[in-house]
This record gives sequence, structure tokens and C-alpha cells, in this order.
Amino acid sequence: MKMNTLLQYGLAFFWMCIIPLLTGGIFTKVLAKNRRFLLVSAISCGLVLNYAVYQVVAMVFVLTDGSFRLLTWIYAGISVTMAVVGVFFFKKQKMIVENKVTESSYRWYKDPFFIMGAVLVVTQVVIILVMATPDKDDAFYTGLSSMCIANDYVLKYSAYDGAMQMPIETRYIMAALPVYQASLSLLCKGLHTLIICHNLYPLFYMPLAYGIYCMLGEKFLEKKEDLGKFLLFFAFLHMFGNYYVFSPENFLITRIWQGKALFVTVGLPFVWYYVNRAWDEENIKKALPYWGLVALGLIASAFMGETGLYLNFIVVAVAALANLIVKKRWKNCIMAAVSLLPEIILMALFL
Repeated sequence: MKMNTLLQYGLAFFWMCIIPLLTGGIFTKVLAKNRRFLLVSAISCGLVLNYAVYQVVAMVFVLTDGSFRLLTWIYAGISVTMAVVGVFFFKKQKMIVENKVTESSYRWYKDPFFIMGAVLVVTQVVIILVMATPDKDDAFYTGLSSMCIANDYVLKYSAYDGAMQMPIETRYIMAALPVYQASLSLLCKGLHTLIICHNLYPLFYMPLAYGIYCMLGEKFLEKKEDLGKFLLFFAFLHMFGNYYVFSPENFLITRIWQGKALFVTVGLPFVWYYVNRAWDEENIKKALPYWGLVALGLIASAFMGETGLYLNFIVVAVAALANLIVKKRWKNCIMAAVSLLPEIILMALFL
């Protein structure tokens, strides 16, 4: 029994961390420009690509009333293939062995503020693992995951109804996250979705969320040496952010495994970061990889839920308008519109 449990957790680490990390190698040209955050960038880019792929495949299965298990194995094949391609790009760019920081002389491991901030982040992760954080929405999201496994269908019936026979509402039919979590359970030899959601999502993705926040902080800070202070202050705010059930801090600490929370903590900052990186490039060819990540981030936001589908659409559109007024780069504005096309197609198909 213990060996089986170790195998389950090992598989979970493989699918939730190793696969995204290796897949991120596909974006080595982007990663090479921000080597300080190489690990965070690789995992976040790889994770977003995996989410986007799963979303597209899942929507095909929703429209054709396909088998959940077939969806899972198709995704697994695509995911492993992308990871192998990512390893090839990593080796081609020699980024694994030549990860040298050249942006500035700042070293996080010598910054006491950064160390204290990291300790607060670790404390938050430990607390979420030790203390139960039940949420009423769990009955719905984990219910959907369990129904996929038990009945071998994809987002067919609502988990709100006791008989599990009411057709699922349109606003939930495009959010493939609960189905993905069920696929993780299947790929991890039956590891329960509640363990994946309540334990592994916080353990793996809370540090990732803080990593993306630090990427944003470094980009907008005038002094890169203030990054440690930024992390400490940000982590401290999250320690006391449970003032409202829908507060961003509460989303990160208590319910990162749910759609809206994952969108606020990962999807939104990811898209915001790469939108700004894209607008910083005067050469449209250099901006293309960033716009590609924005488009993938938008699809991944739809994967997280209807909230992500709408809000990140508005974020990119408003950012494009603001940057057009300030920087007057029409080509980037056109690329912003192109990146929104997948969202428009999803809206047209399902809403």
C-alpha cells in the first residue's frame, strides 16, 4: 500500500511539475531573456500550454459527447510529446547548463528580505496542507471530477443536482479544469481528486504564483534590489487577506484549486506579464513569441472558467488601447486583436 501511495505521488509530481517544466523548453527564446526566473518561466509557460491544449481537446469531446478516458489518454500522448520537444529545445539552447544571470548583480539568496518572504510563503503552504479549508464550491468542482471518472463522460451533467441528471449549465461547459483534475487522478493510478486539489495544487502552484508575482515585480520595480522587499510585503499581505470570500488573497491561500482562484493567481498575472513584455518590443518579430503566450494564456484562462474567459479578454483589449494611445504601435495592436480570436471563437461556440 505504501509503495502504491509513493507511486501515485511520484506520478502526480511528474504530470503536474516535470511535464510543464520540460514543455516550457519550447519557449526557450522567451526564457533566455529572463534567466533569473528561468524555472518559474519554464513551468508557467509549460503549464499554460498544457492547459490550453487540454481545453481545446476537451471542447471537441464536449461537442461530440466523447469518452473521458479517451480524452485523458489523447492529452497524455500530446503532453509527453510536447515535453520531449521541450527537452530538445532546452538542449539546443544549452540553457540547462548555462543558466547565468546577467541582468544585474542582485542575488536573491543574499537578500534577507527575500529569505523572509520565502519563509512566509513556505509557512502559508504548510498551513494549507495541515489545516482543512473546506469551501462550498468543492461539492460542485470535485463532484464534476468524480462524475467524469465514474461515468466516462465530459461535462455532461451538473453536480449541483442530487440525482446528477440535470444538464450542465452553459457557463460551466467550457471550464475543463475539473475534467483535467479527473484526468490527473486517472494518470496517477487513482489518486483521489480531493488530494490533488486540496494538497498538491497548493504545494506545487502557490510557490509558482508567487514566482509569477516576482516576475511582475521585477519588471515594474525601478530598483531590482527591492525585489526581496516586494516579496516580503506581498507575502505578508496574503497572511491577512481573508477579509472576504472573493478577495485575491483568499483565492491564493484557501482555494487555488478552483477555477476563479487559479485564474486570479496564475492566469491573470501570466497574461498581464506577457502583454507588457510584448508591448515593450518595438520589432514585431521579437514580440511574436510573447503574443503567442498571451493567446495561450487566454485559452488557459477559459480552461479555468467563464470568469477567465471574459476578464482576461477585457484586460488584453484595454491594455492594447492604453498602449496604442501611449506608444502608438499599430502592429502590436493588431497582434493583440489576433491573440483574442481564440476567445471570440469559444464565446461564439458555447455562449
